[in-house]
Amino acid sequence: MSGNHGFVDGNKRTTIILIHLFLSKSGYQLKPLLTDRSLDAAMEELILGAVCHELGFKQIVRWFEERLSRI
Repeated sequence: MSGNHGFVDGNKRTTIILIHLFLSKSGYQLKPLLTDRSLDAAMEELILGAVCHELGFKQIVRWFEERLSRI
């Protein structure tokens, strides 16, 4: 296994499921921006950007702040 991946396969899918679970349990949901192709594509870009160290903590926080809404 390379890097800090918890699984041989399925790390991105697991991350997406955990994000949705955590947010829904906290009373939030994600909504795409008008500039997002889709929410799934935006999340994949976010996760890949974080894994490849292309996004810093502040950029990740801003990404969520722009897309979070109360349920």
